[in-house]
Amino acid sequence: MKFPKNVILESVAEGRNHPTYGLEFVQELGNDDAGFYEMLVVIFKYKDKYYSVDIQHLERNNYDDWSDEVECPEVVRKETVHYYWEEVKEVVHN
Repeated sequence: MKFPKNVILESVAEGRNHPTYGLEFVQELGNDDAGFYEMLVVIFKYKDKYYSVDIQHLERNNYDDWSDEVECPEVVRKETVHYYWEEVKEVVHN
């Protein structure tokens, strides 16, 4: 889905909601050990669906090349269930 560049930069890239447009900031992934945000994947919610956008600050900002609208792929949010296995030994008393 395409979103206006100014909405993405004003809210999603800044880590905050855009109540007028209806975007909800969810999560930012990708800072390195030194805390520099060179490559980010930002997840945001719009009309009960999740979308992502890549923001890169390597040698050049990728958003400088964006047109007026930015293509953001839909993200399927998955919950992981972890199982813990413990062997139980029955103590038999005779």
